[in-house]
Amino acid sequence: MQIESLSIEGLAALRDKVTQTLADKVAARQKEPLAEVEKVGAPVTSKPPTARPKRPVKYRDGENTWSGVGTMPAWAKLKGDTLEQYRA
Repeated sequence: MQIESLSIEGLAALRDKVTQTLADKVAARQKEPLAEVEKVGAPVTSKPPTARPKRPVKYRDGENTWSGVGTMPAWAKLKGDTLEQYRA
């Protein structure tokens, strides 16, 4: 096709046809990933976080308590005594 030999109307029609074809191909390409997801199934979603059960108190010093899990609390470190005497 000799583009230089086309009239203005012919060039405008060609431009419109190319624009429409390009839009159709872009739309088809955007639908491809959706079709793949539909073939595989629904996307996997993570479960919402659940609350952990409250741990029983193992050590008690008056109003201070500790379950024995995690970092030793400051009140237990400052006492300097063995933890066994604070066993609940």
